[in-house]
Amino acid sequence: MARKNKKLGQYFAELMVVIVGITIAFALDNLGQIKKEQSTEKLYLEALALDLEKDIAQLTRFRDSTNAILKNVGESFQYIYSNQPTEAFRRRHITSTYTAPYFHSNNGTYISLINSGDMNVISDFELRTSIVDLYSVAYSEMEQQDVFIKKLVDEQIYPHMLKHITFSGMRDGIESSDILKDNFTINLMGSYLNFLNRRQVSYESVLNRCKALKELISSKL
Repeated sequence: MARKNKKLGQYFAELMVVIVGITIAFALDNLGQIKKEQSTEKLYLEALALDLEKDIAQLTRFRDSTNAILKNVGESFQYIYSNQPTEAFRRRHITSTYTAPYFHSNNGTYISLINSGDMNVISDFELRTSIVDLYSVAYSEMEQQDVFIKKLVDEQIYPHMLKHITFSGMRDGIESSDILKDNFTINLMGSYLNFLNRRQVSYESVLNRCKALKELISSKL
């Protein structure tokens, strides 16, 4: 009986060694997987931070150049309604009606996250939600505004100006300002001015969101 109990004890001890070994192996495998995911997450976050840095620079540049465009178009209206002579108009007053910049996000890392199915590797829920909201919602809405303005410019304003405006070959200006006082031209320029002002609000809002997301990412690295 004692020998039988000894064998059972030995068998149990060996079984426990196997169980402990398997448990340790699983634990090490899980730990390795966790470290791998953490390393992947870090690489993604670093790449996203670089993309956002480029977007912030582009949005800042476009916001500032759009302010200059708005100023020029606003001056044109002042000259039109105060019956300023043709000599008051400069080339920039005309070219500003069809040279608006359009934002193109650096979204390569985000697309890679989506296409690879790796979005869940971003462990922080708030961060993951903020990333999706910026790229899928905010950028998309801003792109729609850009598309609308570009269509207005390409199909209406630029062809109209190209047909009716003659730039002076002797000075920085135009040969005649009569077309600028035409009701159709005023409506085109007014629509352009209004849509640019609205987009400027969106640019400023998205710029702030980019900065906030970049700070959030930096806090996780």
